[in-house]
Amino acid sequence: MCIVIVVIMEERHKLLLIKLNPWWNNQTVTLPTFERDLLQEILQYLPYKQVLTIIGLRRVGKTIIMKQIIQKIQEPKQNICYISFDDIDFQDYRIAEDLINYFLEYSDKNKKRYLFLDEIQKLPHWADLIKTYYDNEENLKIILSGSASLEVKKGKETLAGRILSFHLPVVSFSEYVRYFKKDHTISTDNIFREYDLQFAEKKETYQTLWNEYLIKGAFPELIDIPLSEKEYITKYIKESVIEKSISDIARITNEDEKLIYELFRLLANSNARLFEIINLANILKINRNRLSHYISLLEKSFLITIAYNYTASVAKQVRSNKKQYIAHSSLVIAILDYPFEVLTTELSGHLVEGVITTSIKNSSFWRSPQKDEVDIITKEGFPIEVKYQTQITSNDIRSLLKFCKKFRKDKGIVLTKNLLEKHNIENIDIQYLPAWFYSLMQHS
Repeated sequence: MCIVIVVIMEERHKLLLIKLNPWWNNQTVTLPTFERDLLQEILQYLPYKQVLTIIGLRRVGKTIIMKQIIQKIQEPKQNICYISFDDIDFQDYRIAEDLINYFLEYSDKNKKRYLFLDEIQKLPHWADLIKTYYDNEENLKIILSGSASLEVKKGKETLAGRILSFHLPVVSFSEYVRYFKKDHTISTDNIFREYDLQFAEKKETYQTLWNEYLIKGAFPELIDIPLSEKEYITKYIKESVIEKSISDIARITNEDEKLIYELFRLLANSNARLFEIINLANILKINRNRLSHYISLLEKSFLITIAYNYTASVAKQVRSNKKQYIAHSSLVIAILDYPFEVLTTELSGHLVEGVITTSIKNSSFWRSPQKDEVDIITKEGFPIEVKYQTQITSNDIRSLLKFCKKFRKDKGIVLTKNLLEKHNIENIDIQYLPAWFYSLMQHS
């Protein structure tokens, strides 16, 4: 069954739509040649019927990845439509419907058609609209993007069974290195041999790239900006990422924008550390339920990640203290207005721990009743301790060894600033690895 289309649109809306789709007039679109790792994965799902949704933090490159997909589609150009709901005129259900119908009317219904809807969360009741076209239009593939996952995930209830989600994270260190055309893949068969052959002579270069990455490397538009442009980098991250994201949260939920912002500042100031809802609620003078709600909103909008204590009991995880991590070190540096030299201070350890942790899916930490603590436990139960320094003492690895003995692990990793060593201590293999090197390993 096909929808019967009668299109009555304001001319300015048609002109805006045509401007958004220059390929309809055989005009070329210049895009960055650099492609995020996620692009190839999404392309594999284009043949399937389901709606594809690209979600992620602001400014991570969702619009670019959508347009790169458009460039790779081998169908008549009139069969590809891109609509951005950043335009306030388009944030009206009826107008959005008219725009889509206009596209469908002039597309070739006998061939595959592609509808790209950017920043979909800005359109009220968007899921109902998508469901109508998904259920009734043949040969139509719909691709969405959204910055606020809380709104996108609400739509999943309406679109149950019809939608597949892809999370576009901040730029990884592997991608950052690949952008500068440096070696970024590591064979994990023998990492020490691999380091000697491929990275040892260039370790200073990689350390420099790592420092840049920690300060500004999360966002594609900042990659080529030199660190000397501190004011611009800080302003971009504060205003285009943090403030815009929090403004989106407040607008969608009708919550207090200023309170959410202050909460985010508090969390940034205690990045990669334990937090307690009651303490934060007392500081902000709100009740704990409201504060828990705000924490959840920040997490769903990709601004923070919450980690639980490593235990087999889900009930114990929920009851025990949690740690929170800001999405990337650059957000912490920007919102707290740290000098870039912060990487030479003790605070660098928390920044590095946060970056590593947020790049490992479903990780946790371990804290014993005696307050022994290991920074990161992977979902496979592998322990990683972050000691971002140039010398490691026996006291630095005491908790790591305790964890390995308690949970019968024969290996552990200590992430350092520049040490690459291997030791067998009490029949446990401990690898000391530079943090940048491990970050490349992780994505190889």
